[in-house]
Amino acid sequence: MAQHKRQAVVIMHGMGEQIPMQTLNGFAKAVWGEDRTLIDRDRPDSVTGGPRTDNPMWSKPDPRNNSFELRRLTTEESSSGYKTDFYEYYWAHLMHGTTLEQVQSWVMGLLFRNPFTRVPAQVMLAWVALWIVTIGIGWALIDSVMAERGPDTPLGRLVQALFALVVGWFVTNILVRRFGDVARYVTARPPNVARRQEIREKGVQLLERLIRDERAGKPTYDRIVVVAHSLGTIVAYDILTHTWARMNDELPVGRGGMAQPARAKVEHMAASALGLPLAAGADATPWDIASFQAAQADALAELRGQGHPWPISDFVTMGAPLTHAEFLMAEDMQDLRARQASRELPTCPPVMEFDRKSGLFHVGYRAGAIAKKGTGAAAEDPRIPHHAALFAYTRWSNLYSPSALILKGDIISGPVGVQFGLAQGDKIASGIHDIAVLTTGWVTHNNYWKLGAGPAPDHILKLRAALRLNGQD
Repeated sequence: MAQHKRQAVVIMHGMGEQIPMQTLNGFAKAVWGEDRTLIDRDRPDSVTGGPRTDNPMWSKPDPRNNSFELRRLTTEESSSGYKTDFYEYYWAHLMHGTTLEQVQSWVMGLLFRNPFTRVPAQVMLAWVALWIVTIGIGWALIDSVMAERGPDTPLGRLVQALFALVVGWFVTNILVRRFGDVARYVTARPPNVARRQEIREKGVQLLERLIRDERAGKPTYDRIVVVAHSLGTIVAYDILTHTWARMNDELPVGRGGMAQPARAKVEHMAASALGLPLAAGADATPWDIASFQAAQADALAELRGQGHPWPISDFVTMGAPLTHAEFLMAEDMQDLRARQASRELPTCPPVMEFDRKSGLFHVGYRAGAIAKKGTGAAAEDPRIPHHAALFAYTRWSNLYSPSALILKGDIISGPVGVQFGLAQGDKIASGIHDIAVLTTGWVTHNNYWKLGAGPAPDHILKLRAALRLNGQD
């Protein structure tokens, strides 16, 4: 039996009036309860003592979420020696008080963009549809005000009333209760700032409690995976950004044995892909996403071995509107790139800085002596990762459902490699593993962990592979 280890999975739900634990229960069942590869089927069921039908989970109260509505789902030990705790970061109750006026302000900002320069091609059809819906709602409102000029037949009045009901339902349940969350979270207008702050702050607090047990004075988990769906992917990206920035410099220095070849390999791979200077005598490395993610895992192990507390090995996104980052999170692609270059928005691989003494680009700053330029940088250890170097150590896998004609697939999702890869001139090195799933079907946005009646479908298998709950890297 492998050595006992503990890992945690934290899932962050998407937009709308979510029910506490609903997302977590369904997700944990799909990736743990029904995964027959995690535990030897000959092992007796831990609940009944009889033949195993699924992998049991136990629901336990846990103070780290500061909510009696939320519980921790804990598992038995897997065949690879891992016990897993599942948590849900529930934030829907923090996005309260959304008004139609707030949604209108956001929608107007999207509508009145230059379609030739500030509306990405992948959302152009949705942008046109938004115009059509807006005009339809506007017409309905005007028609209701001028009701005396409406139809004078019973059928005409019935049609008018049904149309008004549909418009009212759409405005209340779709625009305000669902897209209202998007409108308020992605725009830093004064009425939204307190909500954005509270959502991020409580998420950071949860991760910090999971990262280290202050009572025991030691790490809580050997490994943490952050998973997010829909708008929750933007929330999770922000929470990871701020959590990392609070502890990026917690690397104890001033002692020997702190060479960082794994970190240097991550830098070397990114530099090779972008045509940047390499260490003397080093050959360029062909870009390969699997090799890069393996290098990230090695860099994290190296960092933790040197005393850094960061345990978040993986970030897994599903149905991510991050694919439309230049439309939702910035003014345009140029603005998005500027924010990334200034280290406001972390990229994968991270933005690197030039060190004139080594002549190389690095994801951190020197904490000690360094070899002279052109000597291979043998004495450049250690380096402290900078505040946006998160994805030198945390792998990012993104599951999306290809879309067409708005309703086919998932219009909200898409690849994020271009938006959050490291750009240098006309070159982009993306360390994000974009994985196409749910390639057929209509309106698939909520199906990423949906189980079928038979064997696990392809999207579930790919989700499980991205999570790596068996501990295999």
